Amino acid sequence: MDGWTLLFDLREALHERADSDWLSDQSSYTYLYEAAKELNSRSAVITSTQSITTVADTAEYNLNPDFMGLYLRDDDNNYYVKLNDGTNDHFIIDKSYEDIVYDNLTTSQNVPNYFAVKHATSQVSNVTGTASAGGTVSNGEATLTDTSSSTKFSTISAGDLVHNTTQGYHGIALEKSSDTALITAIFDSAGDASSWTTSDAYVIVPQPRYSIIFEPPFETAGYTLTVSYIQSPAPVFAPYRSYKFPIEAKRVLIEYSVARYKYRDRDPSEAAVHLGMFDRTLRMAGSETNRAKIRNRFYMNMKRRKR
Repeated sequence: MDGWTLLFDLREALHERADSDWLSDQSSYTYLYEAAKELNSRSAVITSTQSITTVADTAEYNLNPDFMGLYLRDDDNNYYVKLNDGTNDHFIIDKSYEDIVYDNLTTSQNVPNYFAVKHATSQVSNVTGTASAGGTVSNGEATLTDTSSSTKFSTISAGDLVHNTTQGYHGIALEKSSDTALITAIFDSAGDASSWTTSDAYVIVPQPRYSIIFEPPFETAGYTLTVSYIQSPAPVFAPYRSYKFPIEAKRVLIEYSVARYKYRDRDPSEAAVHLGMFDRTLRMAGSETNRAKIRNRFYMNMKRRKR
């Protein structure tokens, strides 16, 4: 389901003309993106894995910027990650971060007992600068280039917010072409896609990052951790980018976006109807995904976890 189709269907659902001034491409894409993230958070259609190499006496490791939540669970409903020591696989289960802090186990061991996910201790800082070249808008996308440093955008990822402070335009990072070139969707005050001009000043605000922390820390370096996680969908803020969901999930995104517009129009009763439809279609989409992936998302664990 690409951006053009989603905007068309949303406009039809709202009974608005193509030249409507009430609709804004920026707002529409934003509402659809919010719905896409909620859909994937609850149905886990899009998942990924991250490999991490252990460092001796180190407990905390940063997770990918598109991390939304843990994915795989064992028969006792515990999330787990896999550790390979070069010969054997070990499976480490989750525990609350509060308990890890309270236990205060700091003496390293070969295979930790537990892990937890928390907001990363070191968050990514804002990136500022000026465009070193123009970036003409094409199909809703415009490239921000800054060659003042070879690593200018090394910490930036899709979904980070982008602001053109010279023009007063705002948008989002869609994809990183290189550490000096960032594909963006940047919008003017009317919500229409715009370009970058040489010397435009910008500020990029990264999303919050997460980390995984182990109890106790690893004693040995060079082991391989595999973290399976629910992946945040890549933002679709241009006509020919698409969400990697089954087509039947499109209604989920539309219902939520209609509700957001209705709230903006001060029509809460109509908005509530569409939010109800959003919730029902979201549950239906989740059930269809579970069937397609032959998985059971419901667990009952009557056993007390050993500590």
